[in-house]
Amino acid sequence: MSAAVPWKWSAPAQTFWRLSLITQFKGQYEFLDPAYYCLAEFDGGIYNSAEAAFLAAQFDDPYFRSMFRNPALPIWRARELSRKLQKRRAWTPELSLDLMRQITLDKFSRTPRLHAALLDTGDEQIVAENNWHEQFWGRCCCNRRLGKYGRRFSCSVPGRNHLGEILMSVRDQFQTVARAG
Repeated sequence: MSAAVPWKWSAPAQTFWRLSLITQFKGQYEFLDPAYYCLAEFDGGIYNSAEAAFLAAQFDDPYFRSMFRNPALPIWRARELSRKLQKRRAWTPELSLDLMRQITLDKFSRTPRLHAALLDTGDEQIVAENNWHEQFWGRCCCNRRLGKYGRRFSCSVPGRNHLGEILMSVRDQFQTVARAG
């Protein structure tokens, strides 16, 4: 007595699962870096990078904000400066995410070349990897630094990759507009 098989599974001959990742903001993907030299606007001020605009957004004082508009100020010096100044009282992680999204949207809307380059990334996943143990905006990939009692730091836990998520959401917004129009 042979049992009839109601269905037969067969895999397609040429099916491959491919996960494309952009993890380094260097070379052809340098434009994804917030520190990339381009115009970005925040609160009526024009800055020479999205990161400079974001650093200025952390402060209420117009004088402090104006310091980050100086084109002669290197971004590494601007980062140092932002750590020394008093941030606005209402500064929260949610506010920082909202402001970074707003500034990133402006960065890629303002420059057609950057807009096209972001769209050219297609549906690739964007992960802001680093090796300086930053887990909020990106994901640290060092996994080597030992902490107290020989335990690994939080770098062994996946980072939140908020910057990558913001870049992908801005790209998705542009793709939706391109499909509709």
